[in-house]
Amino acid sequence: MNPIVSIITASYNKVEFISETIDSVIQQTYLNWELLIIDDVSTDGTIDIIKAYAKSDERIRLICNERNKGANFSRNLGIKSAKGKYIIFLDADDLLTSTCIENRVNIIENSLVDFCVFSMQVFYKQIGDASFIWNPKSHNPLRDFLQHNLPWQTSQPIWKRELLLRSQGFDEDFSRLQDVELHTRILLMPAIKYTLYSQYIDCYYRIDNNRKNFNQYEFLKRWVNSSIMYYNKFRPQLPENQKKYLLGTILRIYFQIILDFKTKKISFPIFQELENLLFSNELKNDIGKKKKYICQLFFFYNYKLPRIPGVNWLFYKLIVL
Repeated sequence: MNPIVSIITASYNKVEFISETIDSVIQQTYLNWELLIIDDVSTDGTIDIIKAYAKSDERIRLICNERNKGANFSRNLGIKSAKGKYIIFLDADDLLTSTCIENRVNIIENSLVDFCVFSMQVFYKQIGDASFIWNPKSHNPLRDFLQHNLPWQTSQPIWKRELLLRSQGFDEDFSRLQDVELHTRILLMPAIKYTLYSQYIDCYYRIDNNRKNFNQYEFLKRWVNSSIMYYNKFRPQLPENQKKYLLGTILRIYFQIILDFKTKKISFPIFQELENLLFSNELKNDIGKKKKYICQLFFFYNYKLPRIPGVNWLFYKLIVL
């Protein structure tokens, strides 16, 4: 008997895309799956579409939150409600190839690992209109997650459900960096075994300007707060020679704040507010005078000077040395 695979989708106001996402699951060559869609109080007609699919295919289950609780709560509810031996997370506007589940099950069933990660391609309106491929080729995924050089995204792994239950799933205090926090925490667990496959693409990530459900200030503030939480959560758990990598996460959000200020998406007072929030007194003490000076140069370069390929890469390297 082929094991059940649970596809967990957190959904909120995705009426434009949810049908395409569900269809990509229905079209799987692997038949023993269940699709759990946890809707976070959508108001745009998404729920009606999901109900119609669930009525026609008993493998599709709709769970409706009583109030808006966020993607982390929804995914955790999906983990608890799942019947499958394995779990794949699929965002409500992303897609799977028709052979995705079959290939993933064949690989994880024939290897002694807790999870496997596969390649993903990004797209805008239709598959093929963007060239970037998210290949999980990292030689040190933990280090890469710590410094926000993300080796993979939420939909790329297939997990043993038992591992996700043991890890207690997503941290619901994080409003951003949800999957980064989960992946970091699992990679820090003892005796974790995993395999990275980059031979073929089996899922697609949609880049949509409306993916955020809040304005730029709220988006940046959530990212800043989550970055600080991430830094403070994992720094005590890391050996001294790895703590420095966390500064890469801080520099990534700092770059975005500078860019949005430079392009007038946020005002100077908001920039100052977010900068002061990011570089709290505690963080300033951790950085030290030398790296604080590098951060000042980083701001001056990105705000005042023309961009030169490789310069920001050099700043990141200097920060995490």
